[in-house]
Amino acid sequence: MFKLFKVEGFSLYPLIKEGEVLLCIKLFYFNKIKKNDFVLFRHKLKGLMVKKVSSVKENKYFLKGENSFSYDSRDFGELKKEELLYKVIYVF
Repeated sequence: MFKLFKVEGFSLYPLIKEGEVLLCIKLFYFNKIKKNDFVLFRHKLKGLMVKKVSSVKENKYFLKGENSFSYDSRDFGELKKEELLYKVIYVF
């Protein structure tokens, strides 16, 4: 299943800019996620977020933004694959 999302914020600037649209595919158990992929997930306080996969080890994903002020795995820790919702396949 494909879905479009509009970016708000500057966490991934300059790779992904505010106002750009992301074409995403829903993640299932067979989807592969690797370092440098962009993924969407739901944070319990911040809502839907998009981050870049910085590292993968033992089904845990460390996610980072491009800017030092980004709220990411340095703050909330690694995520399991089941917590990831979508993978970005194209940025408009």
